[in-house]
Amino acid sequence: MVGDIVDKVYWVWLSSIPGIGAKRFYYMVKRFGSPKAVWECSRNDILDAYRLIGDKAIKNVMIHKSMEYLEKAQKIVEDPNIQVITLIDDEYPKLLKTIYDPPPVLYCKGQPLKETPYMVSIVGSRRTSEYGRQMAEKLAYELSCAGVTVVSGLARGIDAMAHRGAIRAGGYTIGVLGCGVDVIYPRENKRLFMQVQQQGTLMSEYPPGTQPAAGNFPARNRIISGLSQAVVVVEAGSTSGALITANFALEQGREVYALPGNVTSPYSSGTNRLIKEGATPVTSAGDILEALGITANKEIKQPSCLAHQLDIFEIEVYNALEDGEKLLEELAAITGFDIAKLNAILTLLEMKGIVKQLPGGKFARQWMN
Repeated sequence: MVGDIVDKVYWVWLSSIPGIGAKRFYYMVKRFGSPKAVWECSRNDILDAYRLIGDKAIKNVMIHKSMEYLEKAQKIVEDPNIQVITLIDDEYPKLLKTIYDPPPVLYCKGQPLKETPYMVSIVGSRRTSEYGRQMAEKLAYELSCAGVTVVSGLARGIDAMAHRGAIRAGGYTIGVLGCGVDVIYPRENKRLFMQVQQQGTLMSEYPPGTQPAAGNFPARNRIISGLSQAVVVVEAGSTSGALITANFALEQGREVYALPGNVTSPYSSGTNRLIKEGATPVTSAGDILEALGITANKEIKQPSCLAHQLDIFEIEVYNALEDGEKLLEELAAITGFDIAKLNAILTLLEMKGIVKQLPGGKFARQWMN
């Protein structure tokens, strides 16, 4: 171990001790001078620091002052698949450094971490409507086409759709986790994790091997907002964790945007409240790009039904879905087709992947194909 690799080992060792979060980490470093100095100081010196971090944390530090834990930290630093970035490294995101309690160490997997000129977080609830999922994907796709890095939390629902939109646009995306970067959570997002790892960066303040825990995710949210110039809340219920991200964004001086939703929908109660409290409403990626002074650097190609060689009847049904999801009876009233014929047309459109059936017997356009 030589040079900065040595220093990183001590940073990983100290930040990995249970109970030593960002605040206690910085208290200890301020008291002793560096993570390495904490390792090298005497037992009595450590015990004298109990007023700074409490008895329980002090006991954890004492337990972890053994070569077993230092060697474990060394293995993480030397893992070729993990990029370890400390607060004093040049690669540490400058925006993230400005928040109140930046994580001392970032663990990254996938593409080397990039801090691009424009970074926007798209967040929302795990339980969502079809409207919310489609809009999250659409916003992320269009922002990515304009060269914006999309940041989210790789959770179910809105987060997953935001990453998917960025990937489909060929853009760079960062997934911030509430577990180790080598732990796939939730399991159903395994394919998406692999895609983000290939095209973007997985990031966590928790060392590899850390399993997801409820307390990790609120802390994770401050990183999502801290990385970005702006946070967009697409859908959020009244108790959604996305509202925690929005609150962190306000504390950090970031812009907060919210997508208006159906006032009777529980999925939109949180976002609509954000708007009432002063968040900027957005209805398109253009609103965000304009507010941030971003000029799109490549053409945004919108999905088109023409590429699917639809006949005139299919086009008529496709157009009837232009303003949102519809019941079969509503489509029949708009198009004038009888139910049997309409069912046949909808089946063909579903097979072509441009229309899908939703719960409750409704149909909607498949935004991206």
